Amino acid sequence: MLISLIIYNSTVQINHMSINTISELVKEISSSKKEEIENLINNLAIPVSEFEKIGTWDENHYTRNCIARTEDYELLLLCWQAGQETPIHCHNDQDCWVFLIEGSIIENQYKNNEVEIPVLTVSELMVEKGTYFINDDIGLHSLHNSKNKRAMSLHVYVNPIEECSYYSKKLKEYKTKNLSYDTPAIF
Repeated sequence: MLISLIIYNSTVQINHMSINTISELVKEISSSKKEEIENLINNLAIPVSEFEKIGTWDENHYTRNCIARTEDYELLLLCWQAGQETPIHCHNDQDCWVFLIEGSIIENQYKNNEVEIPVLTVSELMVEKGTYFINDDIGLHSLHNSKNKRAMSLHVYVNPIEECSYYSKKLKEYKTKNLSYDTPAIF
């Protein structure tokens, strides 16, 4: 549906197109600019069952299922068992949008103190169908499946992330991790 608004004698068009399939999402992201990503995600109307078809689950860790990847972006479906979480990590100077498909995820954001130890600055319960943004200018973050059931989240990275730094609570220092997928790109 296309809506026209008249503001001070000029016409502005706002596109409120629903995205109903994963293949439509991939097509739209592939032809979009970075500034348009959040609007695309906010227009998602993809049934949970579509994501369930491509998601994989592991009892030991959340899974990173690659939906699509180009030199400009990376689209991932993360699948979380109850209680699973990411370590505190950066995004290697890339932008990241998270859309909570189903479940209950808590995002904790951090800034490093003067001795490079992450300090919690924000803790937010993500709502289903909500869109969230993070990059290294905002800070580090971690995600936690906070309920006793599965969760799924969609992540769009502009540009793809090959590796990131994460904080090892055990070693009390940052380490570098090469990122991989539990399933390869399907588009």
